[in-house]
Amino acid sequence: MTLPPLLNLPNEGSYLNHFNRVYRPRASSIVTFDGIVVKFSRENFYHAFYTESIRGSGVKDTFSFGRAERMDWIRYVLASDSMELYRRVMTSRKIRRISLEASTPYAVVIELRNNNANIAGFVTAYIPGPRALANMKSNPRW
Repeated sequence: MTLPPLLNLPNEGSYLNHFNRVYRPRASSIVTFDGIVVKFSRENFYHAFYTESIRGSGVKDTFSFGRAERMDWIRYVLASDSMELYRRVMTSRKIRRISLEASTPYAVVIELRNNNANIAGFVTAYIPGPRALANMKSNPRW
């Protein structure tokens, strides 16, 4: 399977409308290949498709066309059974699953809701750098 083409939309508002149309309809959900229902919130848009203008500031204040143009990859990565899957337990004891499309690489992170293996919330999606990739792969396989 091949990753979907990059989105080429004119502005941030167009990407937000696409995100809301594809990922946030109440009538349908994104379901992973192994049956986890993934929920998306409006806040996910601002976390996943923004970056820090001052690296290390913790303030995501700049829209990233580079991240947003890969928006359609999220559904593909979650639905594919050929991704590398990693389990990360946060210090809060919450469980996250990292789905990694290794050739690009591209990572999609979801978090299980209340340790329910069937429902998760979308956290983020991005192209990890070498350090982040190594950290991801240091987690146990899902």
